[in-house]
Amino acid sequence: MNDFKERPNRYPLPPILTLGMLALCWLLDRYLPLGWEADQVSTFMRGTGLFLLVCAIALDVWAYTVFRKHNANMLPHKAATDLLMNGPFAHSRNPIYVANVMLTVGFGFLLGSRWYLIGGAVLFFLLGELAIKREEKHMEALFGDRWRDYCKSVRRWV
Repeated sequence: MNDFKERPNRYPLPPILTLGMLALCWLLDRYLPLGWEADQVSTFMRGTGLFLLVCAIALDVWAYTVFRKHNANMLPHKAATDLLMNGPFAHSRNPIYVANVMLTVGFGFLLGSRWYLIGGAVLFFLLGELAIKREEKHMEALFGDRWRDYCKSVRRWV
């Protein structure tokens, strides 16, 4: 548990995973397309994708605003400096990761590519296993009962 008190990860895995997944989906879509037929990509589908992208960006900005307001560390490979429980953190313990998955899925709908939808599911799993579980141990080591009480009232994702 001492190792987790220092920092949750050695590297900033969440942005690496997210950018890596977006790049992989782009490459797969470009060289091994797995999209819908052109007549199946509707205005509704593209509108849904755009809506998800806008919501993901808004959620990210909201979360970063809360970090800045509290002068809290937002780097996922550095030690937490505060337990944020307001703003989007009152609804999800990981709003930035929710936004990352929404962004990936949003691109899938906007571009009409199933690769991004598959990538969103894989990213959801990878963030949970490689980042969130370690971060939760880190937060528990730092904040103890406050963290455990927060976990009882706010869900991991949404």
